[in-house]
Amino acid sequence: MNEILVAVWMVTYNHENFIEQAIESVMKQETDFDFMLFIGEDCSTDNTRVICERLKEKYPDQITLLLNEINIGGRANACNVYKACLDSSAPYIALIEGDDYWTDSQKLQKQIDHLEANPSYSYSWTRFQTLDQNTGSLTLDFNQKYFPNDEYAIDFDFERSLRGWHIGTQTMVFRSKYFDLEALNKFKYFRDIHIVAHLLKHGNGVCLNFIGAIYRVHEDGFHSSVTAYQGYVRGYNCHKEIYLDNKNNVFLKKKYLLSFQNFINAMIQEKKLLKAFWKNLELFFIQGSLLAFLRNLKRILKKGISS
Repeated sequence: MNEILVAVWMVTYNHENFIEQAIESVMKQETDFDFMLFIGEDCSTDNTRVICERLKEKYPDQITLLLNEINIGGRANACNVYKACLDSSAPYIALIEGDDYWTDSQKLQKQIDHLEANPSYSYSWTRFQTLDQNTGSLTLDFNQKYFPNDEYAIDFDFERSLRGWHIGTQTMVFRSKYFDLEALNKFKYFRDIHIVAHLLKHGNGVCLNFIGAIYRVHEDGFHSSVTAYQGYVRGYNCHKEIYLDNKNNVFLKKKYLLSFQNFINAMIQEKKLLKAFWKNLELFFIQGSLLAFLRNLKRILKKGISS
């Protein structure tokens, strides 16, 4: 095999019902360049590893398995695969998890062609659909409103990130030279949004207007077990540490303040009123808005009286 242009990052744990479709969707990519799929298999308790090993035999020159002898957890497994991708010296890294899959056989080719022709972009992503494994229903992402004239590509920067874009991590391809694993790994709440913010510091992203992948929602999925309240807590923690690492970025500050307010709203809804009061006071000292402080205080008191 020649030098690979794209290192494909994949992590998997207990995905026996999905992993073959995920791997085959990568292997079916039609490209004029070489790529390697790096799979981090985190000591699954089902047949995931057996399936990975069988497909490794089928595609010996295109798959590298990283088999953990004990379960090391999602973050450590992800970082190990990122490191393997970086060590491969591939100029690009593409992301996909073991329970999702790509739907366009030319997905990688289209994204790489666009990035090669536009060197100022730090990363690319595409439209996607969400599959409800229980019902079989498919839902398009929330991004159609940004393509009023059916544009092929839309630039994505910090300002646009405030508008509620729906980024499918399983569609991302980025330049590996801009990916600093050590810098990202310092974050306590390291998530996909950290990667996006990190890449945007090096150049805009671009969303290509075609369906490139399926994001699968199922009972054992990472996000399926997260309650709405936990989601707001996670969002607040992520945006807080991203902002604190980029205090001069006004857009990241706005995003942080928005997530802070959403967190307070969630605490009020969950009747965590004392905590909501102290967080409201903290937000006042950061934001300086007396009106927002009083509005939140009124809602906290009203919730306390009604309960």
